[in-house]
Amino acid sequence: MLIDDESKNNELLSIYLKKYCPSIQIVSIATSVPDAIQKLNALKPKVIFLDIIMGDGTGFDVLDAITYSDYLVVFITAYQEYAISAFKFNAVDFILKPIDPKDLLVTFKRIEDCFKNNNFTTPSQIKSVKSSIGSKTTDYNFIAIPSTKKIDFVRIDDILYLESDGRYTTIHLVDKSTLFVSKNIGEYEKLLSTSYFFRIHKKYLINLKYIININNSDGSNCELVGKLMLPVAKRRKEDLVSFLNIR
Repeated sequence: MLIDDESKNNELLSIYLKKYCPSIQIVSIATSVPDAIQKLNALKPKVIFLDIIMGDGTGFDVLDAITYSDYLVVFITAYQEYAISAFKFNAVDFILKPIDPKDLLVTFKRIEDCFKNNNFTTPSQIKSVKSSIGSKTTDYNFIAIPSTKKIDFVRIDDILYLESDGRYTTIHLVDKSTLFVSKNIGEYEKLLSTSYFFRIHKKYLINLKYIININNSDGSNCELVGKLMLPVAKRRKEDLVSFLNIR
């Protein structure tokens, strides 16, 4: 079901879904909160594409009134300040307006995976997203780290480095605690590349705010706070030095 108070947005999304995700059947469209609630509870669609800010309320007003639980929600929003990239790591997905078909295809793959694993949207996930959006902060200096039972919102400045483990990633925090997530390090590199993080090795992505020194003899290691030594790949040393503007 598609829910947006602007009909043209529903029409465009409908066209994209039919063209790029033909296995998704659109059962209904709504342009107001009351209409959306009535249709959702009557039709019980399994996937809800939902605008956040509507003329007569919000997408959360709609979700609060749903009487069934086996559904997935994909938020559609035009507002950059809602930290779209952060929530990409959440079981609750976001698509930014204007919709890019490539983003829609990524979301469709996530939808397929969720159905295969019987992993529907949970009230705690909705609460986490609602709370974060409701804070209205202009600097969303955190990322959402999902696990099977909860979602941790971690301040980027609290991350010391990330360590690759195949398809998984271990996130090492400054307080020496760790988080283990089922996302590869490449996805986090894209997310954190604008926040002073650098991939020094295929296995390590470090927070440059905590770098102490680089071994000048052969450039094979760098030291982070806490006397932590991590290897620097030879082919990445020059880029690291250039990035730090210390050539």
